[in-house]
Amino acid sequence: MQNLRIRTVHSFCLDDHGGEKEKSFMERRECFGSIEEMTGSNGLTTVKTRPECRDCGDFRGCLHQNKQRAEEEKERDELRKQDLITQIIDISHLISNDIGSCMLEFLNRIYNSPIGMVLFKNLPLFYEIPRNANTFSFTIPISPSMVELMEGNAVRTEQDQNPSGVSRQGKGKEEFYLRIIVIQGHFPNNQKANIGLIAREVARLFSSDPTGIHQILQTLHASEVGVFRKMDAEQQIEWLMKRWGFQEDLDALKNEMIKPQAPISK
Repeated sequence: MQNLRIRTVHSFCLDDHGGEKEKSFMERRECFGSIEEMTGSNGLTTVKTRPECRDCGDFRGCLHQNKQRAEEEKERDELRKQDLITQIIDISHLISNDIGSCMLEFLNRIYNSPIGMVLFKNLPLFYEIPRNANTFSFTIPISPSMVELMEGNAVRTEQDQNPSGVSRQGKGKEEFYLRIIVIQGHFPNNQKANIGLIAREVARLFSSDPTGIHQILQTLHASEVGVFRKMDAEQQIEWLMKRWGFQEDLDALKNEMIKPQAPISK
């Protein structure tokens, strides 16, 4: 029997003896695995296909390949996130349990926010200092694991921006940034206000730095970029906090700040 290929969703074809055999990877179309499944802001999922997908027998296999790749990517991102959070906790210096617990909740929430992927290019470190301190110094240990983490994220970012793998002249690996947030005092018995305090400083840090602004713009929709650029510094900070999911924490922080002589613990 002539070697005929039959297109089925299981990607099988007939061999020389009339039996079924699975297609090899080389026999598949070059576009195999290019189907994209996207979830819109309304929660609805759509599948982005090509015109040739209409009569392709590998459609289900192609979609499965894409889903499997997305799941593996999600697992890798989760591991990277946990590695970064662990490094942040280990290196940061906090002197109060209130700020420590608030920082942990903040990190878990911010890495799942729209700016989460951008944070893989940064290592935000938190240092709490006594309110009455005139000067203060701290040491940032650079361990082999930290260097490996920074190198890995720099390479990963470069691959994300240049998936073809072709070397780009004049450009090396993506830079990785240490961002230091100094906290001098906090609000006792008000977790939301303390989280708002931390989130506000992170938003201010990114929105006041040219590189930080560039990273923020990468997370915005085209319609939001122009709106963001027209805001003044304070408006940008509050807009970012709301977009990152810290509106209630911002409100709690504002309520504390308007109190007469708002008590801030040392």
